[in-house]
Amino acid sequence: MNDHYARIKSELELTRMELEEGLLRISFFDREKTNEVDQHIQAELQDVKRTLLKMDIGLYGVCEETGEKIPTELLKVVPTVRTLREAEAMTQFPYLVEQSLYC
Repeated sequence: MNDHYARIKSELELTRMELEEGLLRISFFDREKTNEVDQHIQAELQDVKRTLLKMDIGLYGVCEETGEKIPTELLKVVPTVRTLREAEAMTQFPYLVEQSLYC
């Protein structure tokens, strides 16, 4: 794994821990009121876990549709991107990147 991927993996592992802690905190509140937040956190956590697994098995940075390499510069910004189509949409619509980072 190159240095860029090692940094991304470290950040993803930290994100995974933060998301898991967030789910624990939500469990102390009224589930009906926090259901939407819980679903969002679960989806983000699933994306992070999938990405970490892909790193472990050597498939990180490879488009799930075409098998082509996803540009490293985009992976640095959105490490959970799965396809070139998704990557292209994020470069054409930068606000999507901001939403995925701050939602």
